[in-house]
Amino acid sequence: MSTPARRLLEEELDMQLPDGLCALKDEELSDLADRVLEAKERQSLALEVGIDDALEIVPRLVRGPVRKILFG
Repeated sequence: MSTPARRLLEEELDMQLPDGLCALKDEELSDLADRVLEAKERQSLALEVGIDDALEIVPRLVRGPVRKILFG
């Protein structure tokens, strides 16, 4: 049976849950989904900071176009 918490976690992980995770309660699955989402947000922010730091070597006037070329 698929619960909203299980579907949310599967969506965040972009995969079907392994049997071990299916044994968790809905509250635990929901908490895990929240933690995965928070980790993704932290990772995204860290990537943005890293990109900005890397572009420091590029002259300020061309950073925008260089960023667009490199990262779409």
